[in-house]
Amino acid sequence: MSTNEQEITSSTPEPAMVAKAVEKSRIRAEEYVRDPHKAKYLLDIAGQLLKNKEANKGSMTDVWAHLQILVRLFQAYIRGEYRDTPWGSLVMVVVAIIYFVSPIDFIPDVIPGFGQLDDVAVVTFVITQLKKDLDDFLAWESTIEVKRNA
Repeated sequence: MSTNEQEITSSTPEPAMVAKAVEKSRIRAEEYVRDPHKAKYLLDIAGQLLKNKEANKGSMTDVWAHLQILVRLFQAYIRGEYRDTPWGSLVMVVVAIIYFVSPIDFIPDVIPGFGQLDDVAVVTFVITQLKKDLDDFLAWESTIEVKRNA
């Protein structure tokens, strides 16, 4: 394990803390799912932040790639293109996006090198919890790409 990986592992919030943060954000996330204007605003912010992350790729590239999947899933839901994700899973997707865009969380995002560790923990937690739903979305997304290219 590299020094950077050891720092990330030793500084990452405990799973119980992550689960508690996710649960705390659930009500707020449901508001975003129900309100297309709020959803668009959240997705715009997430898109801008992801562009910045893409420009500064680092050891967390896989997490940002997974976050992009979450953003695409929520976008497809808001556009009415993909509705096969259960409500609870969709809310979890939005929780991860909200946590990513919020500068106020376990570890403030302004702390260099460590400020995004809790974001990584929450996104990783959500990805792990929703593996089947995300696999289903990716399968659907790939069929859409095939149809567009045909």
